Amino acid sequence: MANINLTTATTNRRRLHVIEAIHQKTLAAAEAITAGAPVRVDTTSSKWTNANGTTAAEARVWGIATRTVVANEALTVIRRGYLDGFDLTSQAYDATIYVSDTDGRIGDTAGTVSTVVGRVMAADATTLGTAYDKILSVEL
Repeated sequence: MANINLTTATTNRRRLHVIEAIHQKTLAAAEAITAGAPVRVDTTSSKWTNANGTTAAEARVWGIATRTVVANEALTVIRRGYLDGFDLTSQAYDATIYVSDTDGRIGDTAGTVSTVVGRVMAADATTLGTAYDKILSVEL
């Protein structure tokens, strides 16, 4: 399984570019969470916590974190929408993206518990005549 990283520029800004948010929610974070991390709702505190694909309980992904936060900081999470900022150059258009077994990461193959996060989609090219950009269509 290859984990998918954020692009360098996005990592420095510590946030993803939200192209369109169809379904989102803001809660406090139970722990430090990095932009682009799959998160779930902690059943004890009702705060966001990092998700992973190792067990069914850990793989209950609600959405993708839009920015990097520390514990108890407010965080908006996208459940359905389009995000830019992931390095998707190695993935084909329409490739399925999953929750990784690594805590707080997504990948291009399923974790122990297969949980689909979304698909790689084409976005308008930045410069006319160049190849389409690749974005993540979050489909949870």
